[in-house]
Amino acid sequence: MPIDFIAATYIGSFEDSGLLLEVYDEVNRYFMREELPIRMLFVGKLSIPPGYLINLQTEAGTVKLYPLEAILDALHSKLLHEIESKGSIKMDKIFALVSFPLVSRNPYFDFYEQFFGIQEERVGLRMMVLSVKPFENGAERREMFKNRLLKGVLHEIGHSYGLSHCQNNCVMNPPANMDEWDSRFLGYCDSCFLEIKRKLSLLEFELP
Repeated sequence: MPIDFIAATYIGSFEDSGLLLEVYDEVNRYFMREELPIRMLFVGKLSIPPGYLINLQTEAGTVKLYPLEAILDALHSKLLHEIESKGSIKMDKIFALVSFPLVSRNPYFDFYEQFFGIQEERVGLRMMVLSVKPFENGAERREMFKNRLLKGVLHEIGHSYGLSHCQNNCVMNPPANMDEWDSRFLGYCDSCFLEIKRKLSLLEFELP
């Protein structure tokens, strides 16, 4: 079965950007081990013009970050560019790890709602965004932080192929806290695995 590629990028300033590439590599190793025809294809860091920055008031003071709307627009444009430049590769999804909290304006000015990860689909193209911020809290070791992110990436990818939240020991089971997340199995449970295989088998792939 042909491979379904997911464009992978990151947004923001990271002290250890190499860790993000390791996460994407580990995701690919997981899919290869489980013989799932999904691969993440790193397409470079994504920069958003500073004019889109907003100021968010927090307990620690004012934080500058990009609103979710600007991130999704940038990802959509990037995915369209990658599809055009890599015409021989089937790719209708893009994934971004971001270094700041995800916030979205509602219709009332200066009111924001915070998210860990979110997805949006536009005319058959899917954008996925995951903030690393929630996973930093209490991460005593680099490996712990990486495993948290890896589970988060697998969780969002699972949603992109139609998986819902489950109640098993699985990355699709959302935790009540980070201790629960750390104890989760690093992968899909049998039920979710069979469902994602079923969804993949239904996809119509275009051969290169």
